[in-house]
Amino acid sequence: MSDTSSKGRSQAARVPSLAVPAYIVAVLLCAVGLAVVAWRLHPLNSDSLSGNEVFTLAVLCALGILGSASQERNVGGRIGFSFNSIILLAAVALLGPFGAAVVGAVTHLLVVNKQRFKVRAFNIGMSSTIGAAGGFAYLMAGGTTDVNEVGGVGPLLRHVGLPVMLADVVICLLNAVILSGIVRLTQGTPMRRFALGMLGTSGPAYIGYGLIGFLFTILWVPAGVGPASAVLILAPLFVARWAFVQYGDEQRAHERTLSALAAAVETRDVYTRGHSERVASLCALMAGSLALSHQETEALRFAGILHDIGKLAFPTRVLRKADQPSVEDLASIATHPARGVEMVRDIEFLSDSTDAILHHHERMDGTGYPAGLRGEKIPLLARVIAVADAFDSLTTSRIHRDACTVQEALAELRERSGSQLDPSIVAALERSLARHDWEPTRLEPSLMATAGRAFDHDDPASSDLMARLAATERSR
Repeated sequence: MSDTSSKGRSQAARVPSLAVPAYIVAVLLCAVGLAVVAWRLHPLNSDSLSGNEVFTLAVLCALGILGSASQERNVGGRIGFSFNSIILLAAVALLGPFGAAVVGAVTHLLVVNKQRFKVRAFNIGMSSTIGAAGGFAYLMAGGTTDVNEVGGVGPLLRHVGLPVMLADVVICLLNAVILSGIVRLTQGTPMRRFALGMLGTSGPAYIGYGLIGFLFTILWVPAGVGPASAVLILAPLFVARWAFVQYGDEQRAHERTLSALAAAVETRDVYTRGHSERVASLCALMAGSLALSHQETEALRFAGILHDIGKLAFPTRVLRKADQPSVEDLASIATHPARGVEMVRDIEFLSDSTDAILHHHERMDGTGYPAGLRGEKIPLLARVIAVADAFDSLTTSRIHRDACTVQEALAELRERSGSQLDPSIVAALERSLARHDWEPTRLEPSLMATAGRAFDHDDPASSDLMARLAATERSR
């Protein structure tokens, strides 16, 4: 490897390390600026509202800390659960922009968890910023923080309900925009794509947050319930959170099932150690470039992990055979997609992944297996796995050759575009790898010695051999 390429990679690696802290500082400065403006325009008044705005602020901050401490994260990959949006909206209506900014900041400043400093700082700045922005939107829409003086259903809707919903929309949109910025810097995902995806998954929930935040406010002041309204509002939500956690446990059980199945394959075929996870990771990268939905991305990732599960049906001698495989061996290998589908057909959460598993060795020219599908008749997810599969094979070392570099592997895939592989998927992989670092896999010499010169059915050259065999079989 040349010094030039090493320096280029070092400079590329330093960009995120500088850009991410700069982005976090910018978010924090924005939060401070909005809080200062909010204080000058609408300071807290200890003589108004339910007796003492400072007391109200303290109660909402405590509720916010409780909400953050009880938050369930990383459920289903992209979904989180927290009461903080509801509490922030209540702060908007009861305290205005400055109070909402303080509640947003304190919620993440004082909560006890294991967040790294940068993550905590970002969350403080983002929550404070969206709280203040929501507060300004509330006031601009005709909202009032003197809720006790508003009488009647019509005035309450006009001066509290509708402004709260507008503040809710502003908080939702700004939250998506700020998060998409940090994700763009840390993961390379385009801001627009991430923001739209986030709005698609969490946007509908914000409608509920707005309605509950409005109800929280009404119970607090006009109904005279005060801080006890938190019990009436949040207790049912804790029950909902429990159900949400059960869903998260189910998702984690799915992941354990996938890991166990993938490990079973890798135990039989040492060359595939880590291959399934790498293919799944490549598929997930391409899913962003292809604008796949969350459901499609999950189905693709599952299929990527299990695409070779059918190899469990092979005798070990076939998987580790050092000589050129016989026609019978190749015919046996060609059955692994169908065998794999038979193994997972009854697993309900894999129902959207079976077509991709079955057809991941089809070719664009129609000479693949098992069905000889051509072009776009091949399921999209199967075409994605085919590209990821070939790329990982090329960039993984073998006893008879070193791993290809990323550029060498991409060049090989481009040559096979239109015959073996879908050109649009190859282009999607190129776009993804332009934003994400990917290192070739160099297996330990001892591992390669154990495996020997076993036949790699994922190698593009092997695909040609299998295609000729499949064509011969179909012509009989």
